[in-house]
Amino acid sequence: MLAMTFSGVTAYPVTPLLPGGALDLDSLERSVATLARSGVDGIVVLGTSGLFAYLDANERAEVVRTAVRAAAGSGTPVGVGISAVTTREVLQLAYSAENNGADGLVLSPVSYVPLVSPEIADQVETVASAVSLPLCLYNNPSTTGFTYPVELAAELSWLDSVVAFKDTASSGRLFHSRQLLFAQQAEPGTVHGVSRDQLIVDEHPVAAWHSGMAALLAPQFVAYHRAVLEGREAEAVAWAEALRPLMQLMGRERPLSVLYALAEVCGVRTGAPRRPLLPIPSHGKRALAEAVARLRDAAPSSSPQHVPGPQHPPVP
Repeated sequence: MLAMTFSGVTAYPVTPLLPGGALDLDSLERSVATLARSGVDGIVVLGTSGLFAYLDANERAEVVRTAVRAAAGSGTPVGVGISAVTTREVLQLAYSAENNGADGLVLSPVSYVPLVSPEIADQVETVASAVSLPLCLYNNPSTTGFTYPVELAAELSWLDSVVAFKDTASSGRLFHSRQLLFAQQAEPGTVHGVSRDQLIVDEHPVAAWHSGMAALLAPQFVAYHRAVLEGREAEAVAWAEALRPLMQLMGRERPLSVLYALAEVCGVRTGAPRRPLLPIPSHGKRALAEAVARLRDAAPSSSPQHVPGPQHPPVP
């Protein structure tokens, strides 16, 4: 098992599907194998971008096995999203991930009825006491209907297996206030990361970036991250400006459907996400392809000429 801290660039790949909706495990294996050698610091399958909410337990286990096998020998840890509606399911998914070779777990408070803090704490404590893998807590209010109080995440960070907090906010100012409060109250060394791509380009967070887009544009995200870490401010600003148009374009489309469209644009073989989710219109996909092409042409001149990563065919 590799040490997984959820720091640096953590990429969240889509789970590729065949046209009829079945898992395309061959495509998943190819994309994870390439991603694991692209320079990202970690990979997490079965996040929101990995379509976890639309897969059954057996399918989720297949995804984990495939991803772990694809990344073997790369030195890049593979984490697994274990969110589910009941704590019983969460525990089963945590055991499955651990038994199938995962290096870490990500947990958000998913429930039909939005959970309250004592219920969140009970679930996290139950998982932390049952498995030994590093655990990253995830604040995802747009899908869970629950905004993680910073105080709760900080309190839970003192559990032995909780190593990170994947956080978001509606603005950079609010995010930084949460970041400061977490640093004051959490166990020292617990990583506080950002998950909203727009915050990444607007605010230049450093410690940890969690992103579905990073799984598809790893060379660009890795180069941007290195520029920030190494204090090359002009290059970091140039990368932010290059990434912003694509991120703004994606923000105008359905969140998960647009990520699957971007995956196709970037050369990942996949069908649309499972119904009832529908694909974005064809004109939207064409706009994505144009934006990706512009992004690749706009790499700052001081960036490495050949950042490891997939080379993708154009989309008609």
